[in-house]
Amino acid sequence: MKKILLSALFLTAAWSLSAQNHLRLQLAPRLGTAAFQLDAPISAGNYTYTITRLEYYMSGISITHDGGQVTPLSDIHLLVRPVLDSLYDLGAQPGINQVEGITFYIGVDQAYNHLDPSNYPPEHPLAPQDPAMHWGWSAGYRFLAIEGQAGSNLANMYQIHALGDANYKSITLSTQTEATLDGHTIHLIADYAKVLTNIDVSGGLIEHSTSGPVVTLIKNMNLVFSAQTSGTIDPAFKGSLTLSPNPAPAGQTVVTMDLPAGADYRLTVTDLLGRVVQTQQLSAGRQHFAITNDLQTGTYFVQLWQDGRPVCTEKLIVAP
Repeated sequence: MKKILLSALFLTAAWSLSAQNHLRLQLAPRLGTAAFQLDAPISAGNYTYTITRLEYYMSGISITHDGGQVTPLSDIHLLVRPVLDSLYDLGAQPGINQVEGITFYIGVDQAYNHLDPSNYPPEHPLAPQDPAMHWGWSAGYRFLAIEGQAGSNLANMYQIHALGDANYKSITLSTQTEATLDGHTIHLIADYAKVLTNIDVSGGLIEHSTSGPVVTLIKNMNLVFSAQTSGTIDPAFKGSLTLSPNPAPAGQTVVTMDLPAGADYRLTVTDLLGRVVQTQQLSAGRQHFAITNDLQTGTYFVQLWQDGRPVCTEKLIVAP
């Protein structure tokens, strides 16, 4: 009986340890400072475009943690659809405690890129999709598919579908995690207004290939992602931002700021899905701003923007 009890206690402890190291990835989809949405007008300088479809694969994920250790997360493929998904399960990772960075690839690794999609269960990201994400036996999967309208009166259609093993490129970010009840969550910002940087779609463009604009498109994904962390994120920023109290009861907290002269400032409050729930234009100088919106219990990010650039972010916990 004693052995059975000890075995049960051991299994319970092992399960608890595993549960406490469950790892998730949260992508906050944005268009600049606004939440991402399909068909929203996006300025490219001298013309406007929209995104009517955006889908891409992430794979080859590895986590840097606990003093520089690197742990690959094998057999994980994520199909990212910003309008549908924001939170992705990376599984139980009992050996990962303090996350320091994440590396991932855009696309499908070569070992899987040319396999038969029909071999996967319907819920698997590599199974047949609608609209299709698999191009064919030779080319494999669409690593990234973006479509939309552009130009005068948004009358010109563009489609860029990135294919080919040679375009399987990595992205590495330094990041930390938010502790949750059963593990940790990595929070990343994904600004999809940057995905067409240096690609002119104003006159319409149809490109389903492995070269040309496709190469630029994949490289641009390095511009899209940034880590959502607390504290000063622009070393050139000489001001300050603090929250008190934090955690805050029912969203009742005060932001105290010291903002240098000669710039335009804006404060935004976003939820974990990247949705802006409060925004306020600010002037230079020392000031206080009360966040009094009826925020639900949870985690928010208070971000200060200087001349259109994020310079400081603080995590706000709204208590029950």
